[in-house]
Amino acid sequence: MPAPSDYAVFTEFSPESKLMTPGWNRRVFTDTDARKGDAIQCDFATGIVTLAPGAYHISGLSMVAYTTGSEPPETTSIQSPASAGYCRLRALVPGTAEEGAGLRELPNKHPSILSIGSPTTANLSPSLLETFYETDTPARIVLEHQSGSNPEQIYLRVLVQNSK
Repeated sequence: MPAPSDYAVFTEFSPESKLMTPGWNRRVFTDTDARKGDAIQCDFATGIVTLAPGAYHISGLSMVAYTTGSEPPETTSIQSPASAGYCRLRALVPGTAEEGAGLRELPNKHPSILSIGSPTTANLSPSLLETFYETDTPARIVLEHQSGSNPEQIYLRVLVQNSK
């Protein structure tokens, strides 16, 4: 009889607004929507997801929004033309520069990049990704998003009227 499958669904809510910076921005999950088992752990302070050895089917999305702060309640801005971008899933490689700063120089063809999301804009359109990943040792992965070289008024998180 096969062992039961572990799964986890993590979400990034907006306990505060968070402006994007140029280059890759790490998504930092804030909540667990569903979970079974202990094979998948999430550090809510860093956004690092740790996977026990095994095979994984991973899907995700990332979206960003324009906001100026002067929008009507419960809205964000839509811009045209809009800044383009996408998300990517990356494995952290212990003891290397890829684990920390300098991500702008890390090309998508680098072996630590597990999946690249679909193209999107900063108009709340999600960048979608899906992949399979197998590891023989514990692995640490992160979800990142970029939206152009100058993401003015583009936010990873928007807190409006105290609604996460």
